[in-house]
Amino acid sequence: MSDRLIVIVGFVVMLVVALGVVVVTHVRRDQIAPLGETIAYLTRNQVARIVAVLVWAWVGWHFLVR
Repeated sequence: MSDRLIVIVGFVVMLVVALGVVVVTHVRRDQIAPLGETIAYLTRNQVARIVAVLVWAWVGWHFLVR
C-alpha cells in the first residue's frame, strides 16, 4: 500500500467517524452537544480560532500537498 493511499484511507475514516458523531448527536440531543455547537464553543476565543486555522493549515500542508 502506498503512502498516499494510507493518507486517503485515514481521511475517509475520519470523515466516517465525524458523520457518525453528527448522527449520534442528533439522536441524543439531550446528552451530547451537536458538533456545530461544540465547534462554536471551542472557537469563541480569537486565539482558539487562530490555532484551529494554523493546525488545519499544517495538516493540509503536510498530508495533502503533493
